[in-house]
Amino acid sequence: MKRFALGSTVLLILVVGLLLPWLMIDPIAKVEAPPEFNRRDIGWAQALFNKYDPRRGPPDVTQSLGLSTDELNRLLNYAVALKYISGMEAELNPQSAVIGASLKLPRTPFGSYLNISVELLSDAGQIEVSQVQIGSLPLPGIFGRWAGHFAHRLLARDPAYAAITESVRRIDFSENRVTLVYIWQPQLLTQLQRKSAALLIPDADRTRLLVYAKFIQEQLKPIPRETKFPLHRLIQPVFALANSRGGDAASENRAAITALAAYVSGVSLPKLLKEEGKHIRRGPPVLPRLHGRWDFSQHYLIAAAVAANGGSRLANALGLAKEEEDARLGSGFSFTDLAADRAAARLGERMIGVNATQTQRRLAQVSGDADLMPDFNDLPEFMANDEFVRRFGGVGSPRYQAVINQIDQRLLLHPLLGQAPI
Repeated sequence: MKRFALGSTVLLILVVGLLLPWLMIDPIAKVEAPPEFNRRDIGWAQALFNKYDPRRGPPDVTQSLGLSTDELNRLLNYAVALKYISGMEAELNPQSAVIGASLKLPRTPFGSYLNISVELLSDAGQIEVSQVQIGSLPLPGIFGRWAGHFAHRLLARDPAYAAITESVRRIDFSENRVTLVYIWQPQLLTQLQRKSAALLIPDADRTRLLVYAKFIQEQLKPIPRETKFPLHRLIQPVFALANSRGGDAASENRAAITALAAYVSGVSLPKLLKEEGKHIRRGPPVLPRLHGRWDFSQHYLIAAAVAANGGSRLANALGLAKEEEDARLGSGFSFTDLAADRAAARLGERMIGVNATQTQRRLAQVSGDADLMPDFNDLPEFMANDEFVRRFGGVGSPRYQAVINQIDQRLLLHPLLGQAPI
């Protein structure tokens, strides 16, 4: 009898062990992966942030943010940047929302995707988990609520999550719309940036970034503040260090250019990654200049870092979105800035590609700004939108494309950025 009971128990465990993965894991993703972001997506995200930028108002004041289903899904698609998330989508209904996500798994005999669906209910602005389904396996509502409460208690230990929940006052769902009512706290943005860095940057890369951040600070410390410091005099020693460290060239290049971009962006990597102090931003004490211009250095380093971390198409899209925004609201459309972005996008690709080592060595030997990119000061710039459209017909027109082709031709002839092997 004991043997029968033991055998039955073992059999039951085996059946459950095989049945649960079969029910929970799917061969295909139920939520399709979104298309690659383009300049319109980036421009939309920038406009949305500018519209609801909470930093413009005083702290500790109640504010609200309303999003349609389409807008929420566009934002959720940014989460696909996390490699294990294949796709996310939301369906908004009166007093409820259904959030679906497809997670990419290592290949298994049962499939490669974990499809999760969570129904949320809004009761007087407070959110409760109503139902959870994993693959073909529906979980009882009471289990979903228990899992939600457990996850909340677990996440509440994290300062960023705790700050968010403390800031949010209520969330309301209606037909195709969600409204978030919150109280803005200035330290929340810093906590979210630190949490993003912790999630997206592996420990090895964090160590590299801090090495280069410290080195950049040491190089510039003896230089008087606001000195017109040529960019090549900063890039040369930074990449000489990268070359001397002897690690994987692509990883060292990515860390080096990211640290340089952080510096010109006014972001303190030690404060971001080591969580030192309440704020992560500080104005760069020395402004490196490329072909005599501080804005060229910013465009060049930031776009190169974006390309090294996310591909040159993203870098070019960001640069174009920025110039279109400037044409409408800022300093005007500048082909000079766009040329610096395109040059940097090429550089970022070469830093992590098959020529990573050769690129690193060449950057460690630069002796002038012309070694980094051609001088594009002769291109049209500072054009208001009406002038830009009158002279060049807008983005994508033949006259606009002719200038882009001219820029690309000059880049092709550049020793560092051209097509020929370095």
